[in-house]
Amino acid sequence: MRRLLAFFVLCALPLVAVAAPKATPKPAPTPAPTATPAFVGKPIVMIFPFETPSDLDPKYGNAIANIYAQVMAQSNEVTVLALPPVIKREDYQTYAHIHHADYYVSGYIQPIGSGAAIVAQVVDVTSDISVYSATTQVSDVQDIGSQALSALEVIRQAAGIGRQQIQTADATPQPQPSTSAGASYQLSSIVGDLFKGKAAPKTKGPVPTATPQPPKPDRGVIVAQLLGNAAAPTLKAGTTDLYFGMNAHYKTSLATVTTQNLANQADAICGANRDNTIASGILNVQHVGGFRPHDSYTFTFNVYACFGAVLYTTQETNDDYNKAIKSAVESYYTDHPENNG
Repeated sequence: MRRLLAFFVLCALPLVAVAAPKATPKPAPTPAPTATPAFVGKPIVMIFPFETPSDLDPKYGNAIANIYAQVMAQSNEVTVLALPPVIKREDYQTYAHIHHADYYVSGYIQPIGSGAAIVAQVVDVTSDISVYSATTQVSDVQDIGSQALSALEVIRQAAGIGRQQIQTADATPQPQPSTSAGASYQLSSIVGDLFKGKAAPKTKGPVPTATPQPPKPDRGVIVAQLLGNAAAPTLKAGTTDLYFGMNAHYKTSLATVTTQNLANQADAICGANRDNTIASGILNVQHVGGFRPHDSYTFTFNVYACFGAVLYTTQETNDDYNKAIKSAVESYYTDHPENNG
């Protein structure tokens, strides 16, 4: 995977005349207001560095964010802000709002076999609602560029920009370096810096390909809002983590019903999707003292049937709630790859 991702790093209003009012006994009626466009000018987009696993250099996440920024900036339909510093995910919305962004893009790299997938989402800063999310298995820069174009199309539609058809994959132009979004990357470069002088010996025969991933089971998962004593932004970010974690293995959607008693509301959450399971949990935090005071998170992961019964439960504790959630998800996937509870 590092060999694949090392490739990405270096690949990197009109004036209207108003007549003076005539002296008349009665004032003229006020004209009806006309509709205004969703945006006067270009929507402003902020792209955060993509998160990486703990054993992978963060520069790969920066490189992917830069590819996104360059592809979007080339459209000349949005204004892309400079790449921000690494900040906590629960602070993304606040940071983007402070910098007057209309939308922000975030995501992370998901290892898959010998390859990788890029998980990305677009959030409306004003409403703090995700308007796009996708997981794309990537093998080259153009795959990331295509995912960025899909995210851009969603922003265009949400912002009310005139729709233009995205070209097909065969006609999609190769992303080119741009200085409008920060540092310029030579995206077409094939040389990586991690393995300089460490290239594997050349062998005869066919080039090995990534192991194909099994199809997701038919039984889907509905992710419901996490509960617990953790701060509200953390619970929201944790719910997003749970969604992306489950979506890597199962057909996943987000619940439209928010409840403090999930077992009682399971039927309403499932609706017509009676064969689905519901995934949620309790995320609690406590401040641990000692030589290194810090917050410790305990995540109790529960999977429910649509009639409210608990089908599976496990508990994980970690100083990083994201890791606790991911660990719980992987435990469930190991035990129930078909999502059979």
